[in-house]
Formats: sequence, C-alpha cells, structure tokens
Amino acid sequence: MIREVRWSPLVVGMVVACAWATRADAQCAPVPHATVGVTTERCATGDREWWIARVDLATGDLGLRVSRPSERGRTVTRWASETEGVVLALQAGDFGFPSYVPEGLTVGNGEPWSETADDARLAVLAFDTRGLGVYAPARQVVPAEPWMDAVLSGPSVLRGGVPTSQCEPRGCERRARTGVGLDERGRAVIAVVALGDREGRPGVTDPELGELLRDAGAHEGLRSGEGAWSVLWSQGEVVAPTSEGEPRPTAAFLGVVDRATGAETRFRGVVGVEGMPERALPMARLRVETLDGRLVAEGGTLTTAAYWEFTLPVREYIIRASHAGYRTGCKVCQGAPNVDVWCSLFLVEGSGAQVCEPPPRTLDVGPWPEGTPPGPDAGTSADAGTGEERTGGCAVGGPSPTPRGVWVLAPYGVVVVVRRVRRGVRGVRGVCGNVARGLRGDAK
Repeated sequence: MIREVRWSPLVVGMVVACAWATRADAQCAPVPHATVGVTTERCATGDREWWIARVDLATGDLGLRVSRPSERGRTVTRWASETEGVVLALQAGDFGFPSYVPEGLTVGNGEPWSETADDARLAVLAFDTRGLGVYAPARQVVPAEPWMDAVLSGPSVLRGGVPTSQCEPRGCERRARTGVGLDERGRAVIAVVALGDREGRPGVTDPELGELLRDAGAHEGLRSGEGAWSVLWSQGEVVAPTSEGEPRPTAAFLGVVDRATGAETRFRGVVGVEGMPERALPMARLRVETLDGRLVAEGGTLTTAAYWEFTLPVREYIIRASHAGYRTGCKVCQGAPNVDVWCSLFLVEGSGAQVCEPPPRTLDVGPWPEGTPPGPDAGTSADAGTGEERTGGCAVGGPSPTPRGVWVLAPYGVVVVVRRVRRGVRGVRGVCGNVARGLRGDAK
C-alpha cells in the first residue's frame, strides 16, 4: 500500500540537488563497437551502473529488427546468434508467461504478433523499413499498419524531454530496467540498460530510467524491459547481464542489424565564394562529421580549382569548409551506395561559422484516436481469464505522489542543499542516502 509522500520544500530541494550531484559525478567510458553507426558506453555513479547504446538511423548499412512470433521463448544469446546480422539486442517489451506474448502492439520483421494490440495504456515505438521512427504516447490507440516493420510497446518514461513523474507500484521499485527512445530529430535510437536486483546495484525506478534516457540524448522513450529479462547483448556477448548471470527466455527482442554490404559513397565538390561561382578557394580546409559531431575525415582541397573528395561509408554527414577571411560554411549531405554525391560549399567573407541542422526524419502517419486506458495491471499476478503470469508492465498513470505547487516551493530547498554541496560532494552523497531512505520509508 503506497501512501502519499510528504514533500516539504527542504526534501524537494534535497532530491533536486541529489539528482544534480549524481549526474555530475557519473563516469562514462566509451566501449568500441565494430559497427559503423553504433556507439556504446558503460557508466557508473554511486550505486548505479548502466549501459548506453546509440544507433545512427541515417547509416545505410543499419536496420532495426524485432522478433517474429515464431521466434518467441528464446534467450537473447540464442535469438541474436540465429538472426542474421544482429550486432546489438535488448528486450522489446514485457510479456505473459507461459505464452510469451508481448504486452501491447508488437510487430516483428513486418509481421504483427496476432495476440497483441494497443489499448491506450502503453506508449508505442514504430519503425518502417528505412529506419524512420515514430513515438506514440500512451493514450493514443495505435493500430497495426502496413508500413510498420518493427514495433515495440512499453510504459512511457520520457515524453518531450521530460521524465515521467508518476508510476504504479512496480514502476516505483528500483530494479534492473531497459529503456528505448528516439532523439528529438528522430535520427537516433537511444537505449539505456540499468543493472539492478543485486548487492550494491539495486537498479532504477521508471522515473529514474527516464532521466537516464534524457541525459543520454533521448527526447521520447519507453521502458522495454525489467528485472531478470533486462539485458544488453553486443558483438557476440551479453555485456549487461541479469543478476542471475544467464539471460532468461523472453518474448521479443529489438535488434540492430548490420546488413554487411559495406557500401561506400564518394562525396565530391568544390569550395568557392558565395555569389561568385567562378572564384575558387583552393587553400580551403574540409572537415567531415557525423550528425552528433564526431570527426570522420578531414583534409584540404586537391586542385587549384578547389576540388575535394572523400570516400566514406554510406550515411548522412555534416561537411564543413573553412578558409582564412571567410565564415566557415557547412552542408548536410546524404550518401548513397556506390554513387558520387556532389556537395560543394560556397563561403561568405567574415568570421564565425554557419550552423547546419539536418531536417527531422518524420513519418506522415495517423492521426490515431485517443482511448481510455483499462484498469491497472496486476503486476506478476495471474492475468484474469487467461491464467497467465505477467512479467511486468505496470500501468503508467494514476495519481502522482508529487503535489501541485512543489516546483514553486523547490527553490528554497535547493538553496539550503547547495550550501551543503559546497562543503564537498561526499557530504551530499550522505545527505542523498538519508533522503532516499526517508522517502522509501514514507512509501511503505
């Protein structure tokens, strides 16, 4: 039975400051991934440990794959090894046992799971064959449509860049959890797998999972796994294991597939002066970056006509050109397999740099109607009428433990705690531990 938590201004301020201190103290180490367009990091702070995976949807060789109905009841190791091209895999939704039917609308490799449907209780992430994705909030009723190639569902934990502030009892427990989301431009899938259910690693709540997704760059996100089914498989091994060590069988997985074509594209162009195409800038310097700012290639022009070229894996890039006395110019250019792509740049006199933002990747779908969510899920109790046990999937919604006016009162508490922070991060951690223990006590 959960009582309303007593939120004083001081407590609210402590919670905010503790969250700030935790994020500031996080240590993340990149873990090299052999697949172009996939990056992974391992992070830790205090009693939290989590993995972050980012997938560049503009990379030509990458695709997304959700398990088909015929592939149910497998471990992540078996499914990934038996599915061609999978380089990264994680859970794609809570499910019922022993049928291994996912909760909420699920589509695998273009094949809808016939026993699944959206019921306005769970958020939906859907992708077409090109990797274009759309996020539908929980109250929208999303039908299976022909364009859908990969679909997964789960409780909403991040909406419009704001982590959820409310959760049902299961979502309020700290345990191992998996979250999947999209960045604001719809150009990257971002996944977070938080370890939990073990000594020293209790895990995270749904709101905390939303925070981790937001801090990793997601704008919308849902929880796709929890507990002993929350794992991350990467490059042939389980890198984020369960507390049991070995992964359990589950219903569906979301996989990142390397199509292994190795396709390349040649970007070509000249650097000139804006409004004066006959005037070349042969001493210009070129820089090629991924959409998240990582350097891919750099060099100078090759001829007196300021011609340049780079041969690179097929994906979308930002190409920048700089020259003394001119403003640095840039252009977003999309590669195509075995094709020469012209991407000339023309600079203007002055200083500073042009800003380039690729247009959003969007799908023209819907509108979908809003529905009324059913009653709260029974958690792990037998599902009424089926005799099945649910592995998770608590309903998101219901009364928030945070009363109105809390954000008005918060600044007072923040000032009090910030003064303590200046005395040392170690002191704040002690305060945070006391706050957490107090809140857990109030919530019993």
